[in-house]
Amino acid sequence: MEIKLGCQEPTFRWSVPYEKTQGKFASELSAAYDLKPHEWQDMVLNDWLAIDENGILINHTCVLMVPRQNGKTGVSDPRETWGLIARGESILHTAQEYQTAKKAFDRLRLKFGEKRNDPFAKYPELNAMVKKYTTSANQMILDLTNGGHIEFRTRGNGTDVGRGGTFDLVVVDEAQSYTEAQAEALAPLNISAPTGSPQTILMGTPPTPEAIHKGFILAKTIKEIRAEKPIGSCLHQWSVDEVGDVKDIDRWYRCNPSLGYNLLISGLEKDMRMMTDDGFAREHLGYIANILEKKEDFAINHKMWQACKSSREQNGEGKIAYGVKFSSDGATVTLCGAIIDNKGYARISLIEHKETIYGTNWLAEWLNARYNTASCVVIDGRNGVDVLVDKLTPTWKRKGSIVRPRAAEMIAAVSTLTDELTEKTVSWYEEQELLNDSAMTSVKRKIGSGFGFGGENSGPIEACALALWGCRNSKSEPGRKMRIG
Repeated sequence: MEIKLGCQEPTFRWSVPYEKTQGKFASELSAAYDLKPHEWQDMVLNDWLAIDENGILINHTCVLMVPRQNGKTGVSDPRETWGLIARGESILHTAQEYQTAKKAFDRLRLKFGEKRNDPFAKYPELNAMVKKYTTSANQMILDLTNGGHIEFRTRGNGTDVGRGGTFDLVVVDEAQSYTEAQAEALAPLNISAPTGSPQTILMGTPPTPEAIHKGFILAKTIKEIRAEKPIGSCLHQWSVDEVGDVKDIDRWYRCNPSLGYNLLISGLEKDMRMMTDDGFAREHLGYIANILEKKEDFAINHKMWQACKSSREQNGEGKIAYGVKFSSDGATVTLCGAIIDNKGYARISLIEHKETIYGTNWLAEWLNARYNTASCVVIDGRNGVDVLVDKLTPTWKRKGSIVRPRAAEMIAAVSTLTDELTEKTVSWYEEQELLNDSAMTSVKRKIGSGFGFGGENSGPIEACALALWGCRNSKSEPGRKMRIG
């Protein structure tokens, strides 16, 4: 019985015409070492490895966006293997998560052997090329006797990954999490490519709505290539333009080129029943939301926010205030703090973010225990505020110690935070991922003649703005404390 296969041609494909390519050589080399590319992967390799009459790669910027589990590494692995063996390239392969980078490294190690002079190496001719392996907490390196060099690193939340290195090829795996700050650190790494053929490859799936700040580079690059078709860039994209009917199996085959190979129709049927329509369309049909238009609405400048992060937790004495923000639907509440040191520099911190199904007794008890050391607590939201204030009032008796901001004061709180980010008079601890995501995804929300923070995850940054504003404006300073919390 003939097995139906996913569509091998992308929804959108772009590359300038070419006469020569090393793609076939890379595919054959990969097949010889137990990884035979599918038809669609052969096609992508041909475009990636198209060369001019001087042997220089034509496409220096390559983007591959295909739904999950279709085998992006089935293209990157042959590309990297060819680069190492045939050209002695210097390669940097980055992934957002450690396990993704390690999996790619382990796959390469299966071919080249576990160590130099490995008597159990599956392919002795490849193992004979191994000069050395170097491994550490966040990077894995293979050096070959022909000068080939490949590093597998994680990006995490860092912005300095790869600084100081020089590479021919930079592979950005999980590009849906590739931030602007990371791009600024990695993009220059191959402008002086030793082989004279710099190439950057972005591979990913559509970013989630919650991570639009992370998916902007991928979305921006795709949009530019589709609109301008620039020389030196190529794009392979399997996707739909709208959520549409997620039960339409023909669309499954159209958007999943490896369906019928390693990707199972039963797996998609399972996910279709368990996921939302939007989630299924994004993860399995390549639906990419309209991210680019949202960028202009971001409430905080991303570069300024990142410039104010600190690798150290807050130490030292200072004036303290707290901010509490109830979400508009009353489902969650966020507690943040701010401290201003003797030199006037501020620090904001996320203390707790909880669903209100757990009540507010914990919050009232926590705040009441700190009444004697805090200048004020600023509380905002439509639901839950009155109940919390009633629990605080018997303890927080000092005039002005409980503040319920009006619209003008909410605008002032947002302005205070954004101004201080510009002036770098405020900092935040980089390990607070929830706060970082809130700051990076919050959009402008119109309030009277000004704006506040809006979006699905604006609570943490709003609570921080309230705490900072309260700390700057409160005249009370009952005590000094070593930590915000």
